[in-house]
Amino acid sequence: MRCVSRDHLPFVGNVGKFEQIKTEYADLQHQKQVQPVAQYEGLYCLFGLGSRGLTTAPLLGEVLASQIHQHPLPLSTDILEALHPSRMWVRKLRKGKAIVEL
Repeated sequence: MRCVSRDHLPFVGNVGKFEQIKTEYADLQHQKQVQPVAQYEGLYCLFGLGSRGLTTAPLLGEVLASQIHQHPLPLSTDILEALHPSRMWVRKLRKGKAIVEL
């Protein structure tokens, strides 16, 4: 079994604080500008690589190491936002849907 996300993109980066995202982004569908996602200090993830994990893991490992050690990142900001672990929650809130805990 391979772990894969609904949008077929992996998750890499700081893990967002669920409760803060839920409250601060509750009215996201009506806002244009928002603050960056609140994140747990020192909690990172890298998963959901799916069938392309063998080819993407080295680059995403470099991204994760760069984030942890605060080095220059090897990917653009747009790509990093597309891979952010909290993107699914933010996407739902942007559409006006509620996010729930599992």
